[in-house]
Amino acid sequence: FRYFGHGPMENYCDLHAHAPVGFYESCAEQEYVHYVRPQEHGNHYGVRELSLADKLQFTSGQDFECKVSTYSTRNLTAAEHTDELVADGKTHLRIDYKVSGVGSNSCGPELEEEYRLAEKEIKFGFTIKPLSE
Repeated sequence: FRYFGHGPMENYCDLHAHAPVGFYESCAEQEYVHYVRPQEHGNHYGVRELSLADKLQFTSGQDFECKVSTYSTRNLTAAEHTDELVADGKTHLRIDYKVSGVGSNSCGPELEEEYRLAEKEIKFGFTIKPLSE
């Protein structure tokens, strides 16, 4: 996939100063981050355009966040350790209006309010355009 946003490594609303804005290319396998316990990984913040394998293009009138992974959210949640993580042979795409920051108060300070997704009303849309016939 190819995107225009913060990269090339994973980044979030509260952790993106290290990730310059530009065009980047990657693949689902490269996006996985080997955390001690399998979890959310590979997020990209401030994305304006995302293309998958020169077949589909995703754009929005506002920045969005995305993730491309070889693992489903269900499989990430079910695995307690990395050796229990099972890829299902599919590519999983997540496009979000926003994602909360990384902190959770589970083993550190509570996430600052400015990095929490707390909106009650959200107006967000994106366009999917085929790139080839």
